[in-house]
Amino acid sequence: MTTSRRDTLSRRLGLSLRLTHGRSGASGRLLAPAVWTVVVVAMLAALLTPRDTDPGLSQLSLTVSDFAALDRGGPIETAMASLGLVSLLLLAVARRRLPAVRGLPSVLLAVWGAGLVLAAVVPTDPLTTQLTGSAYVHRYASVAAFAALPAACLVLAGRLGSAAGRTVRWLRVLSLLAVAGAGVMAYSAGPGGRELIGLVERVMLGCEVIMLGVLGRYVQRMASAGRRRDHGGDTLPL
Repeated sequence: MTTSRRDTLSRRLGLSLRLTHGRSGASGRLLAPAVWTVVVVAMLAALLTPRDTDPGLSQLSLTVSDFAALDRGGPIETAMASLGLVSLLLLAVARRRLPAVRGLPSVLLAVWGAGLVLAAVVPTDPLTTQLTGSAYVHRYASVAAFAALPAACLVLAGRLGSAAGRTVRWLRVLSLLAVAGAGVMAYSAGPGGRELIGLVERVMLGCEVIMLGVLGRYVQRMASAGRRRDHGGDTLPL
């Protein structure tokens, strides 16, 4: 191969790599803002939508699913489905750029994302009615999802270690709060007579969606660091 042909091939290869990294870079830069936008929308839907559904219903004693059953296809279910889909997108990016996510955390994050989508698509039943098959699917999909995310983040925090700094501390604190909230919620749903179950659930949900935003920000940072390393070897000698 002559020198001129080698130079031409090197330039073409370098241009192709830069274009590929540019496209992945654009999507990577949008990852964390997209996750946080959906997080905010989901929290607003859980907190504000019940006022529009029926101002007389209490957010302290009724769960998000209770309100979703009264407003099928409304903002709550839309926000849940969007949160699940964004979570699966985040997982796809994280698996490429963050080896610690692979394995058990990846499976648990997939359960979280798919469980949210399934719970949003499969309806539950209105208050006080006999539960149907679809309502049980909705219930167990929700339980699996909200158990899987803190478990995934606790495993991931152990794998990342001190190198991840504040991200690990946030993941651990939020995960433990979510687990504690799930325990209180389980008690309220049984012996507690649903006392303040809506409040406890919303605190737990808040911890979990913020946890997802923290994870999204960390994955974006790792993806940006990986792109900078990749750019150092765009044009390799042939």
